[in-house]
Amino acid sequence: MTSTVTGAFSAVVQASGDRLTVRDVVPASAGDTRGMSVFYAGFGVVLAGFLFGMMTYQMAPQLEYRWRLASLAAFSVLAGVLVAVMAGSLGFSALPGPFLGIAGVIALMAAAIGSAIMAFMRLFGRAGMSLAAVALLTFGNSTSGCTLPTAYLPEWLHPLSEILPVGVGVRAIQGLSHFNNDGLTAGIGILVAWILITAATIYWRDARAQRREAAA
Repeated sequence: MTSTVTGAFSAVVQASGDRLTVRDVVPASAGDTRGMSVFYAGFGVVLAGFLFGMMTYQMAPQLEYRWRLASLAAFSVLAGVLVAVMAGSLGFSALPGPFLGIAGVIALMAAAIGSAIMAFMRLFGRAGMSLAAVALLTFGNSTSGCTLPTAYLPEWLHPLSEILPVGVGVRAIQGLSHFNNDGLTAGIGILVAWILITAATIYWRDARAQRREAAA
């Protein structure tokens, strides 16, 4: 962001004969001078959650509901711990937030994405994978604010950045790491809502399928 602002105003200042003074109010961490760690962590978790949610139905379509959610929980916890270890103070020191906080938010992101993919596939079959890719990968990453601040987005995309798991998760991590927990509470609440709603949807579809099999 510092380089973006400097590049935008340098020509204007030089044309007016003034001198540009830059003061970084919230400097990036030593292990992430370009401030891209949140992007890589967020995109990695989204992609991993997408693949997990897709593969769990392709490899184990008859898996019981409780074991499916148990596998999702195990995957999410593992994702949270790995990202916190690699990007946190124990690894590259790219995300200066507390270990448990970073791990917890990443785990919620992974669970929300994974369960959403499962719900899309249970509701729409094979088409659900494509719909989920558009909603969560394309729109999710483009409105997350990782590479482009949400203020620069078109107005019609702003609501998506406030409700999709990627955007709220990214802002929660940024708040936890750099901005005094700004967006953390809202992010956790929305991610938990995604998990609960999608888990209920999966349960409804699985229970309905079991009743059909029993009747047959």
